[in-house]
Amino acid sequence: MYALIQDDDIKSQMLAKEIEDIELFKMKGSTNIIPIHLIKQILKRKKLPKAVILRYLNDSNSFIKSFIRFITNIITVLLIKMFGIRLIWICHNVDKESKEYYPFLVKIRREIVTKFADKILVTDKFLTKHAVRILKVDDSKVDYITFGRPDSNDDLDFNDDIHQEIIKFVQNDKRKDTLVGFSIGNPNVKVLQPFYTDEIIKKAAANGINVKIILGGPLGEFIKKYDINLYKNLLSNPNVLFLDRKIKINESYISKYIDFYWRVYDDYSVPFTVYNAAYLKKPILTMNKGFLKEMVMEYNLGCVLDNDMSNVLQAMNDLKHDRTEAFDEFIKTHNWCYGAEKLYTVISN
Repeated sequence: MYALIQDDDIKSQMLAKEIEDIELFKMKGSTNIIPIHLIKQILKRKKLPKAVILRYLNDSNSFIKSFIRFITNIITVLLIKMFGIRLIWICHNVDKESKEYYPFLVKIRREIVTKFADKILVTDKFLTKHAVRILKVDDSKVDYITFGRPDSNDDLDFNDDIHQEIIKFVQNDKRKDTLVGFSIGNPNVKVLQPFYTDEIIKKAAANGINVKIILGGPLGEFIKKYDINLYKNLLSNPNVLFLDRKIKINESYISKYIDFYWRVYDDYSVPFTVYNAAYLKKPILTMNKGFLKEMVMEYNLGCVLDNDMSNVLQAMNDLKHDRTEAFDEFIKTHNWCYGAEKLYTVISN
């Protein structure tokens, strides 16, 4: 028995590794060639797959490429239904895709996949009710899957310049009560913590708390596009280490130099950072926006700032609490094995 799954990233790789009795064929490359993958595997194996698992329905900034994705999406669904194969959608982003340049086309694609999917899998149990509401489907059509320990780049050399720059930034501080936040990622309209970094440092300082933030990723041009003054403030703030470029970090090693993960999303998705934080036993500081705040509260994974940051003192003190038990409990039900078991059940039914 075999099934096809979109993409060849760590999530597909680990699910394929852990799932039993089903071969998960990872469809590499563009979503436009999913129909080709499907036909080739049927001809090669001389049998139909049990299921095709679609994942991201991201857009392209080129209208022609976006329209091609729209057409191949329709072809993919038609082939799956024509052959009587189960269609499963791992809906990473419940309310909207991470990249939507032509929202009308993306909306139709999502509606088609929603209508014809045999099962829609969201990425946490607390997201299921939101999926039923937002996607307007019966709750019997929605289930959830989990992921597991991310690649923390343990094999990366922590003696290189980037790691030493971080360590120097953290250690160049005479105050013993300083709290260090960590935020590495790519620019995206749903990712908001870069826009609140300067403010949280200043609000904390006004309450007698010294906060330093490591902000990394190719964020500069993205931030400048929205707020040039904020960009200048981040560069000039001595409590911000702004690593404005693509970087890879040995997070297992760096985790001993940080106190919390700083992450703010305004959508209904689960950032992989949640898994980094739980497995490395570090709390998450977020704000009262999107689904992440709900996840942080439900699993006791960290603290939620009010949008005006009026509770900054309470939140910073709360970050110091021991959450080992909460992290361990989260890991018991959020791991690759558990995710693979759920996927097996959905595929084989």
